[in-house]
Amino acid sequence: MSTDHLLGGSVLERGDKICYEPSTDSTDGETQDYLIYFMPGNPGLISYYQPFLSKLHSLLCTKSSSQSAQFHICGHSFRGFELGQYGASSRSPIGLEDQVSFQEQLLYRHIDSHRRRFGNTPRVILMGHSVGAYVLLELIQQHRNKVDEEGEEDFDLIGGILLFPTITYIAKSPLGMVFSKILNIPYLPVIIGAIAKSLSSLVPMSLLYKLVKLVTRFPDYAAKTTVAFIKSPTGVRQALHLAMDEMQTITEDKWDKEVWGAATSEGTNNRDTINSNLRVYWGKQDSWVADHTRDALIDARGHLSTHQSGSQSTHSEYWKPVMQIDKEGIPHDFCTSISTSEFPLQDGNIDIETGNSNIVAEKVQSWVDEIIEAHEKELF
Repeated sequence: MSTDHLLGGSVLERGDKICYEPSTDSTDGETQDYLIYFMPGNPGLISYYQPFLSKLHSLLCTKSSSQSAQFHICGHSFRGFELGQYGASSRSPIGLEDQVSFQEQLLYRHIDSHRRRFGNTPRVILMGHSVGAYVLLELIQQHRNKVDEEGEEDFDLIGGILLFPTITYIAKSPLGMVFSKILNIPYLPVIIGAIAKSLSSLVPMSLLYKLVKLVTRFPDYAAKTTVAFIKSPTGVRQALHLAMDEMQTITEDKWDKEVWGAATSEGTNNRDTINSNLRVYWGKQDSWVADHTRDALIDARGHLSTHQSGSQSTHSEYWKPVMQIDKEGIPHDFCTSISTSEFPLQDGNIDIETGNSNIVAEKVQSWVDEIIEAHEKELF
C-alpha cells in the first residue's frame, strides 16, 4: 500500500487490482462512504485505467460538491488476465457469464472488507467501460433479483456509469462484423495464444516494448501494460475467447425497466428500493457500437441529456437514464489513446498522453455528484 502523491490517500496498485482510498478515515457518523467499483473492457486489464482512476479519485476528493462524502475507488482485472506473479491464471479461458460471476464475487469481497475495516457499509456506484458496462447491467439485474427474493438490500446500490458501452448487438458494429467472422475460425484463440506466448518468450522485454510503442502508438503506461499482457500466461487466448463469447452473447436488450432506472416496472418509486440512476456516455462514431443499435436503445430505454436533446424530458421519463453522445472526439479506447482533443481540462491544460482519460474523469466526477444528489433527494 502506497500513498497518493497528490492527496495523501492510500493507494494499492498491482498487476490485477487498483484501489484508491480517502486521505483520512472518519467514523464519527458525519461522513458517508461511497465505493465506486470499476469494471474494464476487453482486454480486461485494470492497469490500462490507472491514469483515469487516479485522476477521478483526485477530482472526487478535491472538487466533489458532496462535502460529507468519502470516496473509495476499486477496480479489478477480468479473470484470466492476471499478470506475472499477481495470482494464478485459470487453466482454460472463461466466457462472459463467468466474468460476471467473478466480478460479483469481487464486489462483495470489497464491500465485506470495507465493513470490517471501517465499520460501515458503503453506498455503491458501479462503473464499466465497453463490455464492462454489460457486466455492470448484469450486476444490477442480479442485485435487483436478490432484493425481490430477500425483501431488502444487502448494500445500497445507488447508480451506475456506462462508458462507451457495448451492451447490444456488438456483432453489428463495424469492428464486430469483422471480428465475428475471424473469431469463427476453429481453435483461433488457442492457436493465436500459443503463437503469442512462443514469440514473446523469444523477444526481449525491451525490444517488445519498442515494437508495441511503434505499432500501437500507445502512451508509456499502456505500452508497458500491453507488453505484460502479451507475456502473461493466458492473456491473449483469454481476450480472444472472451471476444468470441461477446459476439454470441451481446445481442438484444435483455434487461427490464428496474435495471434501466425504475424502482418498479411501472416506473414509480413506491417501494424501498432506490432508482438505479444510470448515466450512459456513447461514442459518436464508435467502431464497437453500430449507430443504429445505439440510437434504438436511446429511444427505447433512455433520453438524451437536456443540452443535446434541446428539450426537457417528460415527467413519465424522469426515471430513465440520461444518455449522452460524445461531441469532443473521444475514442472508444480513451484509456490508451493519445489525446487529439481541442477541449482543454478545467485547469486549461491538455496532457496528450493522459488527456482523454482526464477529460472522461472530469465528466465522471460530475455524474457521481449528480447520482449522489439524486439519491439523497429520493431518501427524503
